[in-house]
Amino acid sequence: MEWYRVYHGMPHDPKLKVIAHRAKQPMAHVVAVWTCLLDAASQHRARGTVEVDAEQIAIMQDIETEAVQAIIAAMYTKGMLDEQNRLTAWDKRQHTTSAERMARHRDKKKRDVTASDAATKKVTGGDAKKRKNAPDTDNRLQTTDSDTEVQKAEAESQKNKKTDSNSKNRARAEGEREREKTKSLPDEIAEQMLQIWNAEVQSKLTKGQSARITPKRKQQMAERWRQDFQQDIRAWRYFCEVIGSSDFCLGKVAGKDWTIDLGWSVESSEHVAKILEGGFSGGNHPPKPAACDVPGLQQAWDAVLDAFQQKHGKAPCRSWLASTSVTGLRGNTVIIRCPSSFVCQWITQHYLPDLTRWWRTATEGGAAVASVELIAEGRL
Repeated sequence: MEWYRVYHGMPHDPKLKVIAHRAKQPMAHVVAVWTCLLDAASQHRARGTVEVDAEQIAIMQDIETEAVQAIIAAMYTKGMLDEQNRLTAWDKRQHTTSAERMARHRDKKKRDVTASDAATKKVTGGDAKKRKNAPDTDNRLQTTDSDTEVQKAEAESQKNKKTDSNSKNRARAEGEREREKTKSLPDEIAEQMLQIWNAEVQSKLTKGQSARITPKRKQQMAERWRQDFQQDIRAWRYFCEVIGSSDFCLGKVAGKDWTIDLGWSVESSEHVAKILEGGFSGGNHPPKPAACDVPGLQQAWDAVLDAFQQKHGKAPCRSWLASTSVTGLRGNTVIIRCPSSFVCQWITQHYLPDLTRWWRTATEGGAAVASVELIAEGRL
């Protein structure tokens, strides 16, 4: 098959906008890489599967190899490519070959006539000599009986088809119910997301009032939670902080009679991308939360950051810890990298005892951190 489908709107698909945001690459580069992957998937022996070669794509499209790698990595995390290097929506979007369609048509036609043919052969078979010598009245009677048997066989065949169809429909409906269960947002996550929204955004829009979760909003929040925030509550918190720091979103810009709400913010990936790209804040985003390169310590690090904010406030936490990152665990000592010697010295002088105490509390029964070591960027 020497062609494949490209649908209307592909050059400005919201999913590709999200990929561009995550990979920090121009939309034109993302569209070029995606087109190369579609073309490769169409030509692959197992259509829909690609052999990803970032260097080849980079050479053909005059794009840096690192940029192509970043775009493809974002496509994996977005779910556009699966672990088997298959385009996840290929079977939904693309036609099979004409040979495959014709083979399926012939098989279906063959199955439809098999039952009735078998019944016809059964009732028409017999002693040909006996039929030859029988009176005409018997022949007519036998023909009538045979026709009746054929009709019964055909009716039975149709009944079996209907039963099979009903079974398939029930199985399909059951599968849909199971998929809906996996798509639903756990109540505790929904409540946590709502609390963050109310604290960071709603409290600045309507003092004394809180946003509410409707069934439609919960469904949209579930989609954004999986597709755009990668089920990371810190990413959702940062998203809300970006909105809460935008005068435009809060309706504080003169002449702009519009304020954001929870429903609009989670309506689509396009809205999420616009907000994170700085379309409503001029790019004046708050600092991102402090990073953690050790997955096993992420929960403890979050607890330490929460304790820091409760005692010293959000502004000092963002000023001194937003640019740091947890890089490792040496024995029972957690290693935190700082962007400069000055930041390292300041945190050591003013916050190290608190950080050490909170790390011990957060890791009781687990990694059991006993001390904290701060190192400046560039040191090993």
